[in-house]
Amino acid sequence: MKTNKKHTTRNNPKQSKKEKNSSGTMKIFYVVMLLLIASSSLIRVAGASRHTPQSGAIPTPQVSPVGGNGTVARVFVFRKEDSGSGICEDLAIPATGDAVYSNCGNGVEKQYTLSDSERGRLQDWIGQFQPVNYDHTDKTRTGDVTTQLYLNGQGSRRAGDADTQHMIDFATALVAEIAVKP
Repeated sequence: MKTNKKHTTRNNPKQSKKEKNSSGTMKIFYVVMLLLIASSSLIRVAGASRHTPQSGAIPTPQVSPVGGNGTVARVFVFRKEDSGSGICEDLAIPATGDAVYSNCGNGVEKQYTLSDSERGRLQDWIGQFQPVNYDHTDKTRTGDVTTQLYLNGQGSRRAGDADTQHMIDFATALVAEIAVKP
């Protein structure tokens, strides 16, 4: 009786050596990737600690930022887009309290520093309300008008319809004021 011996990696030294080399290479790859991820995290944390809010700044939220560069959280974001007229306006207010207005990336971007009363109103909303995510589209004869609002609230109370409308009115007034400034 003859038995057939099957070749396995243990019996084939060339194949075994290749596997050892590739697994060693993979270990190095994973170690390098782990180091890159760790160093990236440290750089972000170090960068964020250098961006300390100025006095009177809006409190930095504990929740993840919406968009942004990873160092300053946006606490209030507003967008209004009218597909019929082609008008689109963005307003973003980071934790520093300096608003940024743009026409949705079409070439216009303006900086604006909130007044004490504007900053106070925003601080009240952040402290009072839970996060607000509002997204509404109205159909008109000429097209759709989409209004989006995000408040990175840290409070315990849920914003009602009237509260959300106050925030939209606040943002609309700011956009109108900033848009006409040179």
